[in-house]
Amino acid sequence: MTETHLQTRSSTAVVLEELQLYGWRPFIDEPDPRPLPEPDAIRTAVADIFDALVSTLSDTRLEPDLEDLLWSTTNLFHRMATRTGR
Repeated sequence: MTETHLQTRSSTAVVLEELQLYGWRPFIDEPDPRPLPEPDAIRTAVADIFDALVSTLSDTRLEPDLEDLLWSTTNLFHRMATRTGR
């Protein structure tokens, strides 16, 4: 796999591939034999998470905090991808 190819994949794709290849879970000695969710299901679920936050907090007194909340949610996925990549 080339460096260019690695840069074009999303963080979610990297996480899913690592989990699928190695079935790795921290603090568990055995690989998890269960299948991963379908990529389209993951994509939809992640989009729904962000849509729910935006639609719930828009036009409320919490709207000023929305940008920070969305970035925090994004960072959760990035940390998961980084942890899985170790």
